Amino acid sequence: MSYKVLVLIKPTEEQPALVRAAEFARFMPDLEVVLLRVIRDVAPDQEQTVRESTERELNTLMQRYPSITHHKNHIVFAKDVAEAFCQYAEDKAEHFDLAIISANKRNTLKDLFVAPIDSQVMRKIPLPLLVVKDPNAPQRLGRAIVLAIDFEDSSHEKFIDEVLITAATVFAEHFNGEVHVLNCVPPIHRGLMSGNTKSSIILGNSKPLHRSDVHAAELYDFADKHNLPKERCHIAEGRVDEMIPKVCSKLDARMVCMGTSSKDGVLSAIDQSASELVLEQIKGDIFIVNRYVKFDTAK
Repeated sequence: MSYKVLVLIKPTEEQPALVRAAEFARFMPDLEVVLLRVIRDVAPDQEQTVRESTERELNTLMQRYPSITHHKNHIVFAKDVAEAFCQYAEDKAEHFDLAIISANKRNTLKDLFVAPIDSQVMRKIPLPLLVVKDPNAPQRLGRAIVLAIDFEDSSHEKFIDEVLITAATVFAEHFNGEVHVLNCVPPIHRGLMSGNTKSSIILGNSKPLHRSDVHAAELYDFADKHNLPKERCHIAEGRVDEMIPKVCSKLDARMVCMGTSSKDGVLSAIDQSASELVLEQIKGDIFIVNRYVKFDTAK
């Protein structure tokens, strides 16, 4: 059974996403890659000419990646690159197992008004997504692949955990990595709860448990289920967007695998932006399964 990947092609010489797809193809010879190139600001009467020249450019580009033996080109004319990419992914979701894009360079002032393409795709794409910051990062960084699991959200989909651990394991097996599991114990929002919030305690039949103890117990259960040693389990107390980068820095991690909330509303927006903040601070890739990934498309 072939593995199918959708890759967003940049209008530049460097193609980090394609480099990563080529690495996958070395251990997955049957990998099928669709190169999606979104072109903006083309007059209707020029589209055919531009399409033909772009086809030639893509075919020439692929000569640099001989490990990818099965590939197709798809060219779209649209004003919004992220929207066009996500729409194609949604229309063809049943045909793909993974999408890969390159991370955008940050422009702090501009990003206050216009979200970068990678951020928009991370929020909306209905496929598991790999965002590549630096194609050479795995050679420079350590072996750790950090799997960030959320035990705090009562509506958290356990299915997403399985998608994430499966992906992290595959990445580790084929890229000489090792899976580490991280759980963040977020601070209780003082605006949502009153009273003493310095150290929340759960009362039961036995001795009282702190929230970190409860999280640790769930983390170890998850690790045991997936045959991961306890020394690769990490509990961090603090905000997700702060603690994941800190742990990644400590481990010199080459990749983060994480999901986003299935909720609607303000908390969901905060949760989704956390993955974008993590991307900005880490050195390696980030693998995202967001709330729009359907069960039958996450294989």
